[in-house]
Amino acid sequence: MSSKEQAKEPTLGMRMAEDSGRPVDGAFATRSIFDMGTDDLPVERYTSRQFHEREMQGLWSRVWQMACHEGDIPEVGDYITYEIGNRSFIVVRTAADEIKSYPNACLHRAMRLVKGQGKAGAFTCPFHGWSWELDGCNRRITEDWDFPQTCERNMNLPEAKVGTWGGFVFINPDAENAEPFEDWIGVLPDHFSRLPLEDFRVAVHVARVVPGNWKVAMEAFIESYHVMPTHPQSVPVSEYAETQYDIFDRNVSRLATVSVAQASGITRKMSQQEFADYAAKGTGREPIQVPEGMTYRSALADQRRQAAAAAMGKSLDHLNDVELLDAIEYFLFPNFMPWYGMGLPIVYRFRPNRDRHDSCIMEVYVMTPRSLSEPMPKTPEVMWLPEDKPFVDCPALGRLAPIFDQDYENIEGVWVGLQSTVKKGLVLAKYQEARIRHYHRRIDDFINAQEK
Repeated sequence: MSSKEQAKEPTLGMRMAEDSGRPVDGAFATRSIFDMGTDDLPVERYTSRQFHEREMQGLWSRVWQMACHEGDIPEVGDYITYEIGNRSFIVVRTAADEIKSYPNACLHRAMRLVKGQGKAGAFTCPFHGWSWELDGCNRRITEDWDFPQTCERNMNLPEAKVGTWGGFVFINPDAENAEPFEDWIGVLPDHFSRLPLEDFRVAVHVARVVPGNWKVAMEAFIESYHVMPTHPQSVPVSEYAETQYDIFDRNVSRLATVSVAQASGITRKMSQQEFADYAAKGTGREPIQVPEGMTYRSALADQRRQAAAAAMGKSLDHLNDVELLDAIEYFLFPNFMPWYGMGLPIVYRFRPNRDRHDSCIMEVYVMTPRSLSEPMPKTPEVMWLPEDKPFVDCPALGRLAPIFDQDYENIEGVWVGLQSTVKKGLVLAKYQEARIRHYHRRIDDFINAQEK
């Protein structure tokens, strides 16, 4: 699709505004114009150990990345570790309104200070007892008479930069050169202003190790071009072929799909009640009874609006049907994928599995509206899915589980195919897969700057 053709296409908001009479404006009545070209993407970006090492040095050591949810550390002294490659960081709540992060290493002989997740009044090295306050200030050097050199040194824990948005905590290991977090996240605060992500809590957090490079796994979720062959059950009730793609600035892109609609390619149109009955299959819920003269889409939107308003304790009458029903996925470079609204209230995170280029960690956060009159609740403990088990073995994922299993087949298949192909480059769609090209260019921005 050319830039001129993009400009003529109706936006997600324009396509659905007529159904409900609720105006769709702002972020969902706009379309970005871009041209990422048609160059092939080198296979070695996924399969090369050398390219992985360039990413670890030039990207992951210098970029803002999601470390945890605020619900993981709701109280002072709560901490969690975040691992990226071979590096480990402590993320700790030091005050009700303050979170800090430190490399997870004692300043004596670099012993790891903590493991996993917990609560502490101070960080004490289990090897020789050196200790630091929660705010990183040195508390004790055991038998300090034998370390005269430390008298003239700063023995406080070094810090990584910390930023928060949408209830999530981000860190940047490059404390000296990190750009302001507010600049990094670009349009996200504006685009989520009508239904903030922090109005949701984490209901389920599932993680699993996936065979393949982290980019292979992430790219299984970055476009809708795959939906018809991969998720055929979704095709009759959505307009995936009409997905809108946007690239807003250096670090943010979006896809937006009308996901509650009878697909235009279906020959026989269902009645509104038939549509409601069909859409309820496999969801575990009873079909909505559509009032006379009302569309299933509007009835479902009203139901979700009322349920979310009751959970949050505030009116959501300002929300339009797009925000309550449709699949709107944002991507914050390099690997954070929050979905907007009630259509698919989930967040993805992808990262290398320790220092492996051929294995990665995929995480799914299932979000649900929370009571805004109470503090952010504690996030449930992460459920690690065994590598030999399908997602459907995790009942907490509900109707999402079989969809993830379908996506997993693609991830595994692409990784096998990357080892077998004789082509040096991957062929990408100019429009529907432009978000892939966009973030690869951002990877190059970092690793090339590091190598100059």
